Amino acid sequence: MRSIIKLNILSLVIVAISFILIIGPTAMTMNVFATTNTANQGIAQSQSSLQLGVCVSGNGTLFSCNNANTQNQTNTGSNAVGQQGGSGSGSGNSATQGIGQSQTSNQNSGVVSGGSTSGSGNNQNTQTQNNTGNNAAAQSGGSGSGSGNSATQGIGQSQTSNQNAQCVAGGNTANSCNNTSTQNQANSGSNAVGQQGGSGSGSGNSATQGIGQSQTSNQNAQCVSGGNVADSCNNTSTQNQANSGNNAAAQSGGSGSGSGNSATQGIGQSQTSNQNAQCVAGGSLSNSCSNTSTQNQANSGSNAVGQQGGSGSGSGNSATQGIGQSQTSNQNAQCVSGKDAIVSCDNESFQKQVNSGSNVLGQLGGNGNGGNSATQGIGQSQTSNQNAQCASGGNVADSCNNVSTQNQENTGNNAAAQQGGSGDSGDSGDSGDSGDSGDSGDSGDSGDSGDSGDSGDSGENSSN
Repeated sequence: MRSIIKLNILSLVIVAISFILIIGPTAMTMNVFATTNTANQGIAQSQSSLQLGVCVSGNGTLFSCNNANTQNQTNTGSNAVGQQGGSGSGSGNSATQGIGQSQTSNQNSGVVSGGSTSGSGNNQNTQTQNNTGNNAAAQSGGSGSGSGNSATQGIGQSQTSNQNAQCVAGGNTANSCNNTSTQNQANSGSNAVGQQGGSGSGSGNSATQGIGQSQTSNQNAQCVSGGNVADSCNNTSTQNQANSGNNAAAQSGGSGSGSGNSATQGIGQSQTSNQNAQCVAGGSLSNSCSNTSTQNQANSGSNAVGQQGGSGSGSGNSATQGIGQSQTSNQNAQCVSGKDAIVSCDNESFQKQVNSGSNVLGQLGGNGNGGNSATQGIGQSQTSNQNAQCASGGNVADSCNNVSTQNQENTGNNAAAQQGGSGDSGDSGDSGDSGDSGDSGDSGDSGDSGDSGDSGDSGENSSN
């Protein structure tokens, strides 16, 4: 349970990036009493689309009131900073870096026709994000009091799609009011930091790193027809996430009092799909009001940290690492037909999670007072809720079926090597809360770190 509490700390720190980076670009301040290095860096991409279509016809509608949206984001830029502390009091190093991508699509379509609707009121959304940029920081502490190193790094990708379609026809509906959403996220960027503590009091090292991917799809379709309903009011959502980026930290404690090492690392992937379909027909229903959700998550990124304690008092090592994958699918389908219902109101959910990333830690205690502490967790979570209801005046064939397929595969490891120092220090390792680390997906809320560039309002490691 300690892993849940500690891993949630990451989400709060990563969210703070958005506020810190609003302050402005890289800044340096110096005076005779203090030499402080501060770097705030952000790369942000934001896209928003709002589409509204309303058709009212006393006759039929043909290929009308359709919304189509395509959004693509690609980033190959990196944030890099090198900092060397001075000899004065308070000569610390602080680096905050964030890469964020954010996409939002809102689509609403309404068709009211006294006749038939054909190929009308359909919503289609495609969102693609690709990041190969890195956050890299190298910090060397100074000799003055308070010359500590602090690095906060986040890479976040966020996609949201809201689709609403409504068709009301006095005649038949064909190929109408369908919602289709496709979301793809690929990240191969890494967070990397190298820190060497200074000789002054309080010259400790602190690194907080997060990689987060978040996808949300909300789909609502409603068809009311005085005649037949064919190939209409179907919801289809496809969500893909792939991360091969790593969180890597190398920390060497200084010789001053309180020169400890602290590393918090998280990789999180989160997907949510909500689908609601309702069909009311005076005639037959065919291939309508079905929900299909496909969610895929693949992570090969790892959390890696190497820590060497310093010689000062309180020079202990502390590392918290988490990898989390979370998928949620909610499907509701309702069909009311005056005649037959054929292949309608079916719910299908496919969820797949693959993790080959590991939590790797090497800790060497210093000769000062202070121990080693490690908390590691890997968690996978899948939830599927399906509800289907059919009422027909005729036959019901191949309708109102619920199918849920869930696959989880993990080959990742929690590995820790700890060697105590020569001072009054103890080693503490907690790598057993692997299941609870699903909340480490809160590191996925590092997607909010994309607000890092609040210049564009884009991209908690939270799988919740």
